[in-house]
Amino acid sequence: MKCKLCEAIKNEKPIFMFEDYIIVSTKNMKGHHKRIMIISKGHQKDLTPIENQHVMSVFTLFCQNYFDEEPTFALVDSTYASIPDHWHRIACDWFGTPEEIKQLHYTPHQAIKTKKEWKP
Repeated sequence: MKCKLCEAIKNEKPIFMFEDYIIVSTKNMKGHHKRIMIISKGHQKDLTPIENQHVMSVFTLFCQNYFDEEPTFALVDSTYASIPDHWHRIACDWFGTPEEIKQLHYTPHQAIKTKKEWKP
């Protein structure tokens, strides 16, 4: 069976790419206005702690600009990932279907302020 994330890397238009990672819109928006994911270009399940920290820092900075119309966005943990064997993370706004928002609240996540909410 082909990995859906490996296929996404080949077929989806990237929003942003850096190093060995690509950011794309998710196919299933689940009612969100904006829902994106960062994917490791190599088929791997885990990153080292240092790699994870670096990639998530870059992804967070990207998202703070990408979700600029909202005061906050969610960085979602992979606890309930539908494709657990290929490293990826989701970021989304707080819109969504009622079922999706309920799932989001049960899934470990971080609520991050956007640039819009930064105050000196």
